[in-house]
Amino acid sequence: MRAYCEGVARAYNRTVKEQIFKEGDLVLKTVDWVRKKISGPSKFAPQWEGPFIIKESHSSGYYVLTSVDNETLLGSINGKWLKPYYC
Repeated sequence: MRAYCEGVARAYNRTVKEQIFKEGDLVLKTVDWVRKKISGPSKFAPQWEGPFIIKESHSSGYYVLTSVDNETLLGSINGKWLKPYYC
């Protein structure tokens, strides 16, 4: 049983990529209707919005974002809803 559980854990860990962001990184975040699993405007609507700058990074995996344009502070968001933004 232990060997089976370890094999399943190894297979899962191969597919999961942990993303760690630092303060000052540019990121994209998912739109609200994707995170809340409600039907969106259409299937062709964008699912990512941004870019945003990470203002604070916490060890528990959530981040505080600010917008690039006018430096407005957004609420905290879990890191699983973010992806890196490449210029």
